[in-house]
Amino acid sequence: MTHPGKQRTVLLAVREGHVDPRLLTSALSLCRRLEADLEIQVIAAGETPPPEMDDFLDSLREAGLPFSLDVKPSLRRRDLVDYANAHEHIAAVVIDSREGWEALAQDRSSDPWKHLACPLVTAAAHDKKQA
Repeated sequence: MTHPGKQRTVLLAVREGHVDPRLLTSALSLCRRLEADLEIQVIAAGETPPPEMDDFLDSLREAGLPFSLDVKPSLRRRDLVDYANAHEHIAAVVIDSREGWEALAQDRSSDPWKHLACPLVTAAAHDKKQA
């Protein structure tokens, strides 16, 4: 039994055009293992998540898994790291890959993921494994 306010959350960051089924199933299985809620942040041009997420969102509703969904026009790695570090209930961050985030980043030399206070899970098969 969890106490109010103590519920753990998995933060799933999804980029439109990079919706991989493995990404979604990895986030879901992680939630189940950790008995965590799911917080989804989607980067999309419109105000709704990309259509390729519809089945996944339907399955979350059918399973009764608590989740929140926030669609944003842009989201940087640093924003995700800062957000996760500021919210101690976040148990892990799930992304498709370390590659391809913020092509317009001014500071290419720093890696914000190194400052993440919780585990980072990359779930797409094409991601290079980094030690």
